[in-house]
Amino acid sequence: MSKSAANEPPAKETSPSLFPSSSLPDTMDLSCLALVPRSDHAALSLVSKRFHSVLASQEFYKTRSLLGRTQEFLYVCLSTTPNPTPSWFLLRRETNKNQLIPIPSFPSQPETFSSFVALDWGIYVIGGFKDVRSPDVLLLDCRTNTWRKVPSMSVGRAAAAAGVIDGKIYVFGGCEELSSPNWAEVFDPNTQTWETLVPMDDRNEGDNVIRETLVMDKKVYAVDFWSGSLFYYSPGDGKWGRKKIPEEVQSYYCVMEKVLYGCDEVGNVVWRESEELEWKRVKGLEALQWKRARKLSIFGRRIEWSEAVATFYRSFTRTKVEVLYAAAVNV
Repeated sequence: MSKSAANEPPAKETSPSLFPSSSLPDTMDLSCLALVPRSDHAALSLVSKRFHSVLASQEFYKTRSLLGRTQEFLYVCLSTTPNPTPSWFLLRRETNKNQLIPIPSFPSQPETFSSFVALDWGIYVIGGFKDVRSPDVLLLDCRTNTWRKVPSMSVGRAAAAAGVIDGKIYVFGGCEELSSPNWAEVFDPNTQTWETLVPMDDRNEGDNVIRETLVMDKKVYAVDFWSGSLFYYSPGDGKWGRKKIPEEVQSYYCVMEKVLYGCDEVGNVVWRESEELEWKRVKGLEALQWKRARKLSIFGRRIEWSEAVATFYRSFTRTKVEVLYAAAVNV
């Protein structure tokens, strides 16, 4: 007597194949795709929905890591005339030259005054100005170089401070109204929600327009645009504070491995460890010192590139052709 269907052991569930039309095992197909250079992934993801899905999968990036095929690229956002919409590029480092590789840009990205943070596998573009302050937040997925919108902020912002601490994005300033109850917010990517923070009590108009932002010692520091004063927010205890800014350094701050970098008034890139008082000049950049009006270009701020800090300079030739120079400061 045969067993009834109810008594038969359940069939073992199998996960859907990443490559249903291929006769090769998934692991072999993934290994082949993993050999494709990172700079070609954007074009490859446009071949089909299946390729787009595979290139964004955790299995694909795990395979690349196991094969030692991971690559690090610097993402560059440029606004150039006559097109006011920002354009995005990958900067490929090569032995004899550096190459800017165009990637898809978001067509409605605000033209100016957006804030940028990198978190996990993505770059967040926060707010900005195009006729009005924008509350929008865009996410560039660096695995596939594709864009999507994430939940908007409670209020529009332009030239706001933004920094990442413990996987959360802290944003403050840049509002139309200094007295806005949503002057400071925090975004949790895991829950995809924004939460309002208690704002700074003694904030002034200068604190609402941010020139620079950096994260150091679990605090988000901001330099206001008008006076260059320095203030910070500490998520650990929910407190705001102020600090005196170093007179020797004028702009373009970034922090890497507890070392603070900046640009002095004559265009030198300088550095110091957080507990030191004396600034030291970065060597090897003398030829680029005067390429752009005695200071680093805005493109180069706070960009960390593997174990180097990338700095950018720009200048114009006699025929008014804009030239972009890049240098990596090894740390």
